[in-house]
Amino acid sequence: MQPIKVYNGPHGQGPNPWKVIFVLEELGLPYEIVWIPYRDIKFEPYTSLNPNGRLPTIIDPNKGVTLWESGAIINYIIATYDKELKLTYGDDRFEEKWLLQSWLMFQMSGQGPMFGQKMWFTHLHIEQNMQTAIDRYGAEVRRIMGVVDGSLRKQRQMLGLAAADPVWLVGDKCTYADLSFVSWNTLLGTLFPGDALDIEKEFPEYYRWNANISKRPATKKVLEFREKCIRDMVDTASAVVERQADAAKMPTYEPSVGV
Repeated sequence: MQPIKVYNGPHGQGPNPWKVIFVLEELGLPYEIVWIPYRDIKFEPYTSLNPNGRLPTIIDPNKGVTLWESGAIINYIIATYDKELKLTYGDDRFEEKWLLQSWLMFQMSGQGPMFGQKMWFTHLHIEQNMQTAIDRYGAEVRRIMGVVDGSLRKQRQMLGLAAADPVWLVGDKCTYADLSFVSWNTLLGTLFPGDALDIEKEFPEYYRWNANISKRPATKKVLEFREKCIRDMVDTASAVVERQADAAKMPTYEPSVGV
C-alpha cells in the first residue's frame, strides 16, 4: 500500500490535520505528512486540492481520491480501510455504528469552532481584553466539555464500570469519535491561561477520558511527534495571522495538555 499524503502546516500546532493522523496511526496505515507553509494554502496549486484553502487535505494514491475537511476524511478512512472494525462498529451494533457519527459531528460543529473562537478572542483578536467575547466562548467550551463529561458519566453507570476503568463515548472501545477530540484538547492550557480551568476538578470524566486516549501507544506516538514539530519547526502561521487586519500576535506556546 502506498502512503496516504496528509497536508499539514508547519509548525504543526493547528489541530485539524492531527485528527486524521491519529486515525491513520491507530489503524497502522502508511502515511506521509506534506508540510505546506500557511502562506501557500490560499493559492494554487493547493486550492485545486482544497478550494476552501484550509488544512487538512489528503491524497490517497491507492484509490485515486483527494479529500478535504477532516470529518469527511475520517469517514473515508474508516469506510475504506477499517475492515477489522478497530475504530468503529459493524451492522451487528447498528445504533452504535451510527451514534459515532453524532459525536464526530458534535466535535466538528461544537468543539472545534468554539475552542477556536475562545483561542481567537483570548489571544489573537486585535482588540485585547474583549471580556464579553472571552466569557461567552469560555462558557461554550465549558458547556461542550460538560456535554461530554455527562455522557461519559452515564456510560460508566450504564456499563457498571469502576472509577479506574476507561470509558468511551460509544460502546466499549475507543473509536474514531473519541480520537477526533484529542488534538483540540491539547490546546486547553492555551485557551485558559494560568489556573482558569481545572479540568480534573471541573470535568473529571472528561479528564480521565482524554488521559486514557492520549496514553494509547499509537496516539501517544503522534502526540509526541506533534510536540517535537512545534519545538523544532519554523512557525509559518504567525506571519500570516499577524498580517490580518483584525489580528494581534500569536500566543506564547503552552505545552500540550495530555502529552
